[in-house]
Amino acid sequence: MKRREFLYGAAAVSVLAGCKPKGEAAAPAATQTPSWMKDATAHGKMIASGEMSALEQADLAIERAQKLNETLNFMVTPTYDQARVEAVTDLPSGPFSGVPTLTKDLQETTGVRTAYGSRAFMKNIPDHDHRFVTAMHEAGLVSIGKSATPEFGFLPTTEPLVFGPTRNPWNPAHSSGGSSGGSAAAVAAGVVPMAQSSDGGGSIRIPANCCGLFGMKASRGRWPDSDGTDWELTVKGFVSHSVRDSQTAMATMAATDKGLPAPVLADGTKAGPYKIGFATRNGWGDEVHPDCKKAVLMAAKTCAELGHHVEEAAPAYTAAAFNDAFMTLWSFGAKQVVGNVSKALGGKPVPQDLLEPFTWWLYEKVADKDPSVLEAVYAQFAAEQAASRVFHEQYDFFLTPVLGAPPIKIGAIDQSKDLDAQFEWIQPYVAFTPFANATGHPAMSVPTLWNDDNLPVGVQFEANMGNEANLFALASQIEEAAPWAHRWPELALV
Repeated sequence: MKRREFLYGAAAVSVLAGCKPKGEAAAPAATQTPSWMKDATAHGKMIASGEMSALEQADLAIERAQKLNETLNFMVTPTYDQARVEAVTDLPSGPFSGVPTLTKDLQETTGVRTAYGSRAFMKNIPDHDHRFVTAMHEAGLVSIGKSATPEFGFLPTTEPLVFGPTRNPWNPAHSSGGSSGGSAAAVAAGVVPMAQSSDGGGSIRIPANCCGLFGMKASRGRWPDSDGTDWELTVKGFVSHSVRDSQTAMATMAATDKGLPAPVLADGTKAGPYKIGFATRNGWGDEVHPDCKKAVLMAAKTCAELGHHVEEAAPAYTAAAFNDAFMTLWSFGAKQVVGNVSKALGGKPVPQDLLEPFTWWLYEKVADKDPSVLEAVYAQFAAEQAASRVFHEQYDFFLTPVLGAPPIKIGAIDQSKDLDAQFEWIQPYVAFTPFANATGHPAMSVPTLWNDDNLPVGVQFEANMGNEANLFALASQIEEAAPWAHRWPELALV
């Protein structure tokens, strides 16, 4: 997480056999597919061809948002009027010109409340756009509102106390993940075809996993909001139904001057064979939930059938030391938040109820520590990065679960209770995603199965620095061999 991010927050087997899971909408025939079921690339083509106008698409997205937001609570600040005005302007050309989307509530937007999921910023109206918001405008995307996030993006579930929980369209009793949970819920429900997200510890991959979507966490320095700072954790991106949407977004919007190879639209049918190491245990050696293990083994089997070499491999990182380092840096994010809120109050102490208990819990871990302790954090990250690069000299990809268990229930993380005790199970729940943020390597979440609770369970593939092209190529192969985008929650059929 970079300094400015610190300021504001850093199918079950039956499906494979052709049975439709409980709560899944039957996909219409191709000739009858409604426009909202199509991906963002198809939306762009409809606008370019004149089949639908950008205003018609914005109106449809707004209509669906108004019907579904009351149940799912994915949007915290609508911008319907602005979207309609923007949709009839002379938009920049490109594959997504005029396509409706959502902007995460962590990204500043001129004239639009940006609350960072916090009571402390409920009246915050920025006078500038975040650099990624500018990039979205330059791509011609039309945002219909700000999507929900946990306070400052700190938690792996989107349940900010000031706005209430965002619910999973597949099973509303469960979380849509975090911190890009609002974006993921909206895309999974067919409100917008893709939505802006960000990832400082798994916040693109976790919601994509929870909502049955594709999510790519790019290499450090890849996106135009990045200054490529050493140990910057957070990168921006999107959650999407299709691989090509995320791939096209990166190819058209990403930076190419950070010493990284240019992002390309790799042909997944011609890539490989790859060597893939996989694990179903976390860095402490603990086995994950059976559904998550099953998802990894299913993905490994699919990859082997595609002609790739797949074998079990041990993680490259040192779990305990890495986790301690990561949590120290994460906690300094909360410390900077507290300091800046105090500054905004004229130097007065921050009232306890202005920030959530979890933010205070993080703050208290480092309240009396000097920033010099971060040198040891960065040294640990450097060691992990070196170990990971050695791992990737042997393996193209590392396949793991995204989470240690299926999506948790709403309220499972109760901030009114003992947070030390709760962190004991939160830690293994989110054990797999933060590593790529620390090393700067790319990693993606790929939908794999739907369990007996009708919850999506995906897998993560991590690659060496700058190697998104081969990740996209593999994802395209998996998407063709074991497709997921035809699946829709019944709730989406409003």
